[in-house]
Amino acid sequence: MDRFIIVDSHNSEYIGIIFHILRKCGYNMALTKRLFHWIPSYSKRNIRRDCQTKTVVLVWNEELNDYTSTFQMYKNSDSSLYIRKIATLPQYEGKGIGKRNLLYIEQFAIKNGCSRICLDVYIKSKGAISFYSHLGFKEVGTKRSIRFKELIMKKQLD
Repeated sequence: MDRFIIVDSHNSEYIGIIFHILRKCGYNMALTKRLFHWIPSYSKRNIRRDCQTKTVVLVWNEELNDYTSTFQMYKNSDSSLYIRKIATLPQYEGKGIGKRNLLYIEQFAIKNGCSRICLDVYIKSKGAISFYSHLGFKEVGTKRSIRFKELIMKKQLD
């Protein structure tokens, strides 16, 4: 059973855990997949700022007795829910955590009147692109970030 915790910008403990998850995922992607887009790590200061402008979620798994993942969401004026900084600790990959997180995100989107979910993914992250495609996301374009090219993906909710 997963518990989805909405993180407040004043909760330094949770911000530290999110920082740890993002950092560990970044280094794991660099070492195992040669993907360096999360190096250097996202800072605690940025996470704290995001807590003030977005819904930042930390996921606790009862069975594993551990924090397993994190993600951020924000609603846009076009009835879209945008998700970002989606990360599951490497030791918990393949256990259905990412899929359950996306189900939670879909329910959150519907509850908040959103008709679609949008995300950007590093264009070289073939595993992530395959994962999102398998869950119903469609490739709708590309964009250039400051450091690299990203694929834009959307899922229509009915």
